[in-house]
Amino acid sequence: MRTKSLFILLAIVSFLSPSTFGQKVGVVLSGGGAKGAAHIGFLKALEENEIPIDYIAGSSMGAVIGAMYASGLTIEEIEAVVVSDEYRRMAEGEIDDELRYFFKEDDPNASMGTIKFNKGKLTTPTLPVNLINTALLDFNLMLGFSQSSAAANYNFDSLMVPFRCVAADIQRKEQVIFRKGHLTSAVRASMTFPFYLEPIELDGALLFDGGLYNNFPSDVLYNDFLPDVILGCNVSSNEDPPRAEDPLSQLKSMVVYETNFESLCDEMLIIEPDMEVGTFDFKKVQGAINTGYSATVARMQEVLDLTERRVDADEIAAKRTAFNQQKKELVFDEITVSGLEKSQKNYVRRFMRRKADTLGVDDLKKKYFRVYSDDKIRTIFPTATYKERTGFYSLNMNMKKEKDVLLSIGGNVSSRPLNVGFIDVRYNVFGRVSTTLLANSYFGKFYGSTFVAARFDFPTRIPLSVEPSFTLNRWDYFRSFATFFEESQPSFIVSTERFASLKLRFPSGNKGRVDFIGSGGRLADDYYQTESFTAADTADRTRFDALVFDAIYERNTLNRKLYSNRGTYLKFRFKQTGADEQTIPGSTSLNRDTVDTQRSWFNIKLTYMNYFYKKGPFTAGYLAEGVYSNQPVFQNATASQIALPAFQPIPESKSFFLNQFRAQSYAATGLMLVTSFTENLDLRFEGYAFAGIGNNDSNEEGIPFFEFNIEPVYLGSGALVYHSPVGPLSLSANYYDKKEEKWSFIFNFGYLLFNRSVRHN
Repeated sequence: MRTKSLFILLAIVSFLSPSTFGQKVGVVLSGGGAKGAAHIGFLKALEENEIPIDYIAGSSMGAVIGAMYASGLTIEEIEAVVVSDEYRRMAEGEIDDELRYFFKEDDPNASMGTIKFNKGKLTTPTLPVNLINTALLDFNLMLGFSQSSAAANYNFDSLMVPFRCVAADIQRKEQVIFRKGHLTSAVRASMTFPFYLEPIELDGALLFDGGLYNNFPSDVLYNDFLPDVILGCNVSSNEDPPRAEDPLSQLKSMVVYETNFESLCDEMLIIEPDMEVGTFDFKKVQGAINTGYSATVARMQEVLDLTERRVDADEIAAKRTAFNQQKKELVFDEITVSGLEKSQKNYVRRFMRRKADTLGVDDLKKKYFRVYSDDKIRTIFPTATYKERTGFYSLNMNMKKEKDVLLSIGGNVSSRPLNVGFIDVRYNVFGRVSTTLLANSYFGKFYGSTFVAARFDFPTRIPLSVEPSFTLNRWDYFRSFATFFEESQPSFIVSTERFASLKLRFPSGNKGRVDFIGSGGRLADDYYQTESFTAADTADRTRFDALVFDAIYERNTLNRKLYSNRGTYLKFRFKQTGADEQTIPGSTSLNRDTVDTQRSWFNIKLTYMNYFYKKGPFTAGYLAEGVYSNQPVFQNATASQIALPAFQPIPESKSFFLNQFRAQSYAATGLMLVTSFTENLDLRFEGYAFAGIGNNDSNEEGIPFFEFNIEPVYLGSGALVYHSPVGPLSLSANYYDKKEEKWSFIFNFGYLLFNRSVRHN
């Protein structure tokens, strides 16, 4: 009797299971980059129509959206994340301004690209394996998924919705299916598009985007969960056949496997939103979301016909709340470092030291990105593991150090004789102290320089950088407005600097730094005091054997080292100079006496730039600069003029010796208007007014004096600038008030930047 009753009960259960106990619906989401945001609209339409979502599988962007849903985020929360500026910055490899650690940033130079080597393998350079910086992405993945992973006890079947995603193991030529572990690692591996994101290594395997081998893992969903119905959202397709004239298509054909985008069974429906959104066009994700929603609504009757079970909003909310209540607050009581040697780990731990026993997210974020900013660190991949014993999380930072040798090249190509080449070589020594040995050289007709230094970064409680260096600078000014193809007139001023320095640098918050610099060396100027000179004439020479002390405060959030259009810049510099002046007159000098005398003066300079307004493609900013100095007059007017502070707000102005923009003290201000046609194409208009107090002059006998004349002079510029991946291309028209030839037209490609000068900067 009991056997018969049990048989009847099993038969009833078997008969009722598809409907009474619940028809199970699985959802599969394809890869597709920014187009994958359509999955949000797809899921939104399903929820609004009470379609159950019992399982999720995804690849690449589908893994990202699927994991967020499976982790207990609402559709509204997922959409808010994906359309946010923070998400766009992650996708484009930017770091938030407040996370930049200016203390660790190099002074701007003309570098346009870098090749990296390891010690002992100098004949085998390492080319970049990723286009974007993944620091913010990796950190936010850890923040976003660590609590969910812990709440599910690191079993993807125990998430709010059981979840699967796939990645590609390119060594074994097979897909990797993630069923457990850290969601952070699984999602990051699945979304690692080759050459866009740096791959991560898990269990000895180098993993890439799941779309390489399976861009629509409906088979994984079916085999792992056996759902009654499968609903898919596909925004991708297989690659076209390789073409003989297209090597990229041939490479894709060799690397990317063909994916099955067809239905696996009769109970399967695939929605395929059609949109004009590029793979990396993350500024158009809202449009992709809307398209995914409308495409799903258009076929909703088919979805309703295929599915029998319904779940209302209250039931979904209760399920989501029950899972989210299992999440533990993200507070850390332990930080471990892997991937580095013992002395290197000690350096990182000293940087990450905490004042209290535990560390919250905000404090962790600041310390984390300070460590990442060190030029000896190439990547950090963080994972957080919950410890039931302590009730807190342990953070592991899996780190890769930067290569030993870095070779950078760059410079500037111009339609005027401002062409300059640049080369920079650095050797990294990473231990308990972060050490860099570096040398660079600029070589060109207008500007040449050599810089050699050693930088030692100490992870003390107040971080400290110590840098002894030697610098040789030479500027060769000439009268001509010659183009690239014309022969310029002879030089009329050649200014050189040779000096050794010791710099102590301290941070001031994340955005600022303080430098104390002591320098000693020789400043030499060769010049003619008249424009009527020949090759047979000898130039006057003034040289200073000088000791210079600098105290500098800088605060910088500008987005570019040249032609910026966002952020602020503040610099305050106090400079005290003591020098022995020696002037030897040349053949054109009115005064034939050699002079050797002691000089002493100070200089205070304040520069502030602020892009204060942005609306749509339009940006407005202003620049204000002031100098106060008690510089004395030297043996002659030209020697005095060369040493005076100069106002040089646009790149080309640095190449002219403009008397009207030099003064013992001055005030200058200007407005910058930028229209951005695209992210990388700007039209700039800049206008400045300069008022000098203590302009240099001389009487008929050649005796110099300072003339206190505050009549303003003006400078303007209009430039079309394209910010290429290696450097800016600019075409500009510039106006200089009171110049013999007021207008100039110039093309530049690259960076017209200089090494540090004890006299100017």
